[in-house]
Amino acid sequence: MQPILNAMRRLILLAGLTLAACATQAGFDARMQSLVGLPVGDLVQRVGVPDSDFTTPEGRRFLQYERLGTSTPTPMPVIGLGVGGFGWRGGWGGAWGAGYPAYAPPPPCRVTFEIRDARVASFTQSGAGCVATAPDS
Repeated sequence: MQPILNAMRRLILLAGLTLAACATQAGFDARMQSLVGLPVGDLVQRVGVPDSDFTTPEGRRFLQYERLGTSTPTPMPVIGLGVGGFGWRGGWGGAWGAGYPAYAPPPPCRVTFEIRDARVASFTQSGAGCVATAPDS
C-alpha cells in the first residue's frame, strides 16, 4: 500500500509543478492586456460581472474584480496530533506525526480596470495569485 501512496504523491507533485510552469505572471499580464480597448459589455461578457463598479468625484470609472487568475496552490507543512482512548482491556494510546504537505489556496488576485469612453483603458493588479497561462496566439 505504501508504494502506491508514494506514487500518488509524486504524481500530484508533478501535476502541481506542471501547472506552475504553465501559469505565470507574464501570461496573466498578456491576458489582461488583450482586454484593453474592449467595450465594457465585451469585458463583462469575457470576465464576468465585476465585484465593484465605482466612479470617482472627478468622473473616472473603475470596474474591480476580486479573484481573477489561475493560481498555483502553495504547499504548507502539516502536523497531526492524536489522543487515544482507553482500550477494551485497559491501557491508553496517543500519537503525533508530521504529514505530507497540504496545499493552501493562493492569495487572491485583485484586478481593477479603468473605463474611459465606455471602453477598457487600462488595468492594475495586486496579489501574488495573478498568474495565468498565456493567451493562444
